[in-house]
Amino acid sequence: MKTKIIQFIPAALALAFVGFRYFSTWCILTTHVCYGTFVDHIALSFTKPLYFFTLYSLPLAIILIFVSRPVFNSWFRLAAWILPLALIFIATQPVYTTHILSTNRDDAARFAAEVITTISLILIISKYVALRRTVIK
Repeated sequence: MKTKIIQFIPAALALAFVGFRYFSTWCILTTHVCYGTFVDHIALSFTKPLYFFTLYSLPLAIILIFVSRPVFNSWFRLAAWILPLALIFIATQPVYTTHILSTNRDDAARFAAEVITTISLILIISKYVALRRTVIK
């Protein structure tokens, strides 16, 4: 039971980040309390890219709940170095698009989440197949 709770943490964080995006948008647009505050200032530069990154990574977070513990541990070792690299990549992008071919933080967040999800799914499937082969033999 304890292992499944630990494996639920990525999904819980993803759902919290998605909820934060909706809360911050609601707060900025409907109440005057949030207008001009810290939440309003980080809406485009932080909250929106985080929302897109989380939304595109949410299927992976849900899949991680149901995988075995060795597969989760191998994914966690991958995530320990790929997530900081992705966040650095997203943070170095401009907030607004300046040229026709340039990207902004939203596009970078989507791209990074797609790459991480694809690499993670390949890792999860390969580890699952490798564990099944050792169990069958």
